[in-house]
Amino acid sequence: MSTALLILTWNEVEAARIIFPKIKKEWVDEILVVDGGSTDGTNEEAKKVGFNIIKQEIKGHGGAIITGINNTKSENIIIFGPDGNHEPEEIPRLIKKIDEGFDQVVVSRFTKESVIKEPNYGFVKFGNQFFTFFVNLLFGGNLSDTMTDSRIITRKAFEELNFDVLLLDSTLTMSIRGMKKKQKMTEIVGDQGERIGGQRKMKPIKTGMLLIRRIIKEL
Repeated sequence: MSTALLILTWNEVEAARIIFPKIKKEWVDEILVVDGGSTDGTNEEAKKVGFNIIKQEIKGHGGAIITGINNTKSENIIIFGPDGNHEPEEIPRLIKKIDEGFDQVVVSRFTKESVIKEPNYGFVKFGNQFFTFFVNLLFGGNLSDTMTDSRIITRKAFEELNFDVLLLDSTLTMSIRGMKKKQKMTEIVGDQGERIGGQRKMKPIKTGMLLIRRIIKEL
């Protein structure tokens, strides 16, 4: 099956210099950088390695996902953030796993084998595990990381989700709606890498309130 890689960027030039060259074009059929308006040279780094770039058409993290999917044709879609938190080597592992017949495969940062490399991540980890516990309980899932950005989903499975979520509750919603649709979902082991430059876009308290509202709405 064909696979498109969506690389979601917004002012990540320091990480892009390191991460972009590690991504092998032969891994996938399409590579599309969906840029939210970078002004720091991120797009120039993408051009150096020959990646296609598109300006994000819809605001928000979920808006970037929708923009990327609307501008690719492959049967599988990988969502990837190039800020250093995830390793490019996860990409071929995701493809191999979904080829076993899954609808969604996520990279879990919180398995027993996972390593947290980013400093001062304890509060964020606690919040993620708190929400993951309740999502699994309420919607019948068994994932250890429901909020991870790094995942692969078939186009057919994505279309089943009626995806309309634009903000940072986007990937949590993909997990929840996949559970509600009884999609075949699994995970592979990943680490939480240390961010390379830039600034974390997620604000814990604000995002936490957003996630609570999302869970209530999906119920």
